[in-house]
Amino acid sequence: MEPDEYRRMADAESSHWWYRSTRELVRQEFTSRLTHEPVLLDAGCGTGATGAWLSSIGRVIALDVEQAALDLYGELHPGAELLRADVARTGLPDGHIDGILCVTVLYHRAIEDPADVLREYFRVLKPGGTVCLVEPGVRRLRRAHDRHTHAARRFSRADLVSLVRRAGFDVRRSTGAYTFLVPPAFLKSLIERDGSASDLDGGGRRVGRALEFIAALERRVIRRISLPFGLSVLVVASKPSDNG
Repeated sequence: MEPDEYRRMADAESSHWWYRSTRELVRQEFTSRLTHEPVLLDAGCGTGATGAWLSSIGRVIALDVEQAALDLYGELHPGAELLRADVARTGLPDGHIDGILCVTVLYHRAIEDPADVLREYFRVLKPGGTVCLVEPGVRRLRRAHDRHTHAARRFSRADLVSLVRRAGFDVRRSTGAYTFLVPPAFLKSLIERDGSASDLDGGGRRVGRALEFIAALERRVIRRISLPFGLSVLVVASKPSDNG
């Protein structure tokens, strides 16, 4: 990721509609599956924009390979334990973690093989522990924002489910999200062509409020049914317990 993107994330995390909406989506789909006072891993945490709130329900280990991201995380969210490490080689003990949140990490070009990361998550989770993944969706959609954030891949819902199952997890929930953004994102990709831009630039407050409202309505739908695709895809899965 470009260095200035971390500062954009830090500056926007409390106000940008996507961060606010994604936090609410994760609350809805992830937290009800966690144990009381869990040990949580915010994996590939960045500046804490999507996962630092987890400290309100448990002990958080914030892990990232980039020191610049961890510095901003610690500055903004001093309650977490900071750990500089690769998500595929965390150095954490076997079965140490109750829950893992991983938001827009596996898509990155620094990840040689997402399967390696998922095997590591499986190793560090306790039996019965839960992982929540949110990754960019629609495989064939490539935009200027993807180049700006060093994206190497996007995932269909089936792609992500398959990866998770091959790592040994039991899938509890999978759905598309931000489905309403897919048509405008395709149009934006055609307009931008070979440009480079961050989705955190521009948009305006009115547009942000409207998108946040639509995302809230979509979450109500997701409570009841799984969406087949979306600009993001979410998978929640568990490590089988010792007693089966």
